[in-house]
Amino acid sequence: MSRRRMLMRKIRQVLDYRLGKGISAEQTALALSISKGSVINIVQKFSLSGLSWPLQEGFTDSDLERLLFPLNAEEVRPPGTILPEIDYVLKELTRPHVTLQRLWEEYYEANPSGLKRSAYYRYVCRNRPKAVHLKMIHKGGEKVFADYSGDGPHYVDRVTGEIVGLDFFVCCWGASGYAYAEATESQKSADFSLSHVRSFEYFGCRPYGVVIDNLKSGIKTPDRYEPLANPLYEQMARHYDIAILPARAGKPRDKAVIENTVLHTQRFILARLRDRQFFSLEDVNSAIREELNRFNDLPMKDYGGQSRRQRFLELDKPYAKMLPSESFKISRVKLGVRVAGNYHVRFENHHYSVPYGLAGKCVDVYQVGLIIEIYNDGVHLCRHRAGAANFGYTTEGSHMPPSHAFVRGWSKEWFLAKAGEIGPFAKEAVERIIDSREHIEQGYNAALGVLRLVKVYSPERVEKACERILHFKAVSFKTLRTVLEQSLDRKTFLPFKNQQEPITHENIRGPNYYINP
Repeated sequence: MSRRRMLMRKIRQVLDYRLGKGISAEQTALALSISKGSVINIVQKFSLSGLSWPLQEGFTDSDLERLLFPLNAEEVRPPGTILPEIDYVLKELTRPHVTLQRLWEEYYEANPSGLKRSAYYRYVCRNRPKAVHLKMIHKGGEKVFADYSGDGPHYVDRVTGEIVGLDFFVCCWGASGYAYAEATESQKSADFSLSHVRSFEYFGCRPYGVVIDNLKSGIKTPDRYEPLANPLYEQMARHYDIAILPARAGKPRDKAVIENTVLHTQRFILARLRDRQFFSLEDVNSAIREELNRFNDLPMKDYGGQSRRQRFLELDKPYAKMLPSESFKISRVKLGVRVAGNYHVRFENHHYSVPYGLAGKCVDVYQVGLIIEIYNDGVHLCRHRAGAANFGYTTEGSHMPPSHAFVRGWSKEWFLAKAGEIGPFAKEAVERIIDSREHIEQGYNAALGVLRLVKVYSPERVEKACERILHFKAVSFKTLRTVLEQSLDRKTFLPFKNQQEPITHENIRGPNYYINP
């Protein structure tokens, strides 16, 4: 806008110098730092306009530009030209694969004497409403935007009377603004992922992508070019075949749709619930669902009285993807777990076997319900039933090397020899630890732990601690470590006396005395 006004001021100067003051074209060009041809061209256009100099008072720059440069589509179109309907154009642009070029082609086929392509583009650009012009145009069924509200509801714990604060999750479709909202216990990855699952079930369909802020629940490592998604959230996205689209940091225009929806749901839902008292998360979400349905059915003045639900059914749902046959189930994920030398991986305080050839490599472990799935380099390796968190072992026989040959050259004899360097009690303790396991390799980790204790404590203390756990028949690595940590090896203990033969004496009556005759 400032560039056009500057140009018109210079045009007025040209006209004043040439027509008002009678200065030559060459001197005018030199004084105003423009070309002589531009001066001549401006004077010629003014002559053709039929105006006289000086201009009448109140004659604006826009009036002068319109007469000197009548090249805009609105000025040169023939009488009776059919103009495109702006509301129709803006509505069609929300549909997938529809562009302004395609709409002009359809318009021109129906109106051969209508606006040319450039004139059509200028007309649409100048006549679209400001509110639409300043926001992004979203394709129907393409994106869902998700975020948390800064404020959330709460409920009162019936037992303790404590006020439990909740987080307020909100998501909406880009084209229609159709929204979903619920309260969650936290913003952790599990709650964040399951909120998406429930929102898709509420919508009855799924988008092609989800735009989220760079919160830790969704994006583990933010990056402008290659952000790293949270494993659980990524698994949810993979289940629904949707793309994760993190918004650019510090760019609220990327997610203006959800920012407005969060604000509106706060005012519509949370404001209505502010004086109500709840006693559980379920009660809160039940009330939120009632208000959410009212919010989505509320007529919107800016869209001709249409509600968000009506716009969703018209703009988003027909172009969205169907839901998969099964909903995503929450699971635990651990990526990059290194396989121990005994070809087991530790997950949730339990050890699971993998093929022994993967010892020393990294695998990904997923838990879905009671099933443990293990992958290496994207390839499924094996499946186990989840074991108790007691540091036990679950071993598949086919995963073991032939004849229990340990992949690193370790063996029971090797461990016993190393333990014998500490002392006889240490050797006996290591042997019992290895023999107590179902498979011989399962005891190698614990045996290795015993050997490494000499790096923290002296061999004498380890030997004394082994004597103690052997005496009390509590032979395990954890017990040995506890004895050393609490310095129990420094305390003396009384050994059990060997059972002696019964004492006989002539004054002792013996058991036969008490037998009834």
